[in-house]
Amino acid sequence: MQRSTIVKILSLAWVALSLSNLGASSALAATTATNTPETAPITQVAAAPTAPAKQPKPDSPDYPQYIADQIQSYGDVKDKLIPLEGTKNTRDIGGYQTADGKWQIRQNRILRSDNLSKLTEADANKLAQDHHVTSIVDFRTPGQQAKQPDKAIPGAQLTSISVLGNLADTNGKGDGEFYNYQLEFGYHAVKGYHQFLNMMLNNPKATLYHCSSGKDRTGIATVLLMSIFGVDRKVIINDYLQSNQTGRFVDRAWLMEYYREILTRYGSMEKYITELLEFSPAQQEQLRAKYLVSTDGKQTPYPGASTTAPTYPAAPVAPSTPTPEPAKPEQPATPNKPVKPTKPNKPSKPNKPQATKPNQKPKAKVVSVKKLHTKFVYRVKGNKKLFKDVYLNKVLSKTPKKSVKKWKLVKLAKVKTKSKITYHYQIKDRAGHQAWVVKQHVIKVK
Repeated sequence: MQRSTIVKILSLAWVALSLSNLGASSALAATTATNTPETAPITQVAAAPTAPAKQPKPDSPDYPQYIADQIQSYGDVKDKLIPLEGTKNTRDIGGYQTADGKWQIRQNRILRSDNLSKLTEADANKLAQDHHVTSIVDFRTPGQQAKQPDKAIPGAQLTSISVLGNLADTNGKGDGEFYNYQLEFGYHAVKGYHQFLNMMLNNPKATLYHCSSGKDRTGIATVLLMSIFGVDRKVIINDYLQSNQTGRFVDRAWLMEYYREILTRYGSMEKYITELLEFSPAQQEQLRAKYLVSTDGKQTPYPGASTTAPTYPAAPVAPSTPTPEPAKPEQPATPNKPVKPTKPNKPSKPNKPQATKPNQKPKAKVVSVKKLHTKFVYRVKGNKKLFKDVYLNKVLSKTPKKSVKKWKLVKLAKVKTKSKITYHYQIKDRAGHQAWVVKQHVIKVK
């Protein structure tokens, strides 16, 4: 009996060891992959090791080992950290390379930080003189700014862009969903990050952007910038997690869920930035031209849209050559065709496309619209179209194949198309985004 018990224990131990080895190998494969932010599978990214659920306190005996593990996994934050007395998480993201290794971000041009309320005079002068900061972007809410206002940096202009609106609210959800509902698709986040990216195109010197701890709102701003620059996603994640070495706490799972939602809805970070944040491919190219230089030691600027413009003046040289003029004698053949002016006698055709046709485009008629007051207890079937309008003729996006997101019903519209009657719901998610969908595609869940 005793022997059989020992055998069972050894068997279970062997199974556990086998499973742990499989997990370790898959995690290693994920962390050693060099996928770009656009091509890395979501499942692969999520397989890498995460930060511990609980971060030991700085005075805990486990803290030194925790920091050592963080450095080994994600790199040493001191490589980018700007030592200041009044902040703990001020970093220069200059030096990070693109996924192909050909370009790198300029030094002393883009700085991320926590709040600047405790800056000393020496800190402020250092940021102004050594790091050339002339623009500060504060992502905090108005209340947070009033409670801990930034200390001024000589010669720097402050711009307030609260990406959370007036209140930092998690809607009763965890920190992970806070990223999705507030920093990913939230109205104020979309509007704020759009403004921030446009600002980054204009400052000829250095921009410092920050929030309260320099890890969430600032972390997502960094993810957006580094994604546009073409930095490998693993490097982006590592930089995000280095906040754990500064006395703050971020969980890898939060960022993974952020990526997952974006890639599920838009397919790539580029499309998310282009379509939702409305920062065009041309603007993204200008941003790369402004902040990227070569890694070969020559500091050659990235050949973006702004640097290719001077090539166009070469074209006007061609008209100065006399070669096209000899071709004009061949044109007398065309005068033989003035007989065809009789065709202008058919001006009746232009009259056929009457101005009333554009008014006939909405072939559907909204018979009635009823307001609804529901909770977030509805789901939309997987892989179904979401529309911008009640006529369902402007596609907004598609739901994921396995949709688990919950919506609330806002309106029910009765629409008549020719002799057919259909019903459409206007639905709303927790971030405030609205869409129209065919009634049959909505399912009530608990």
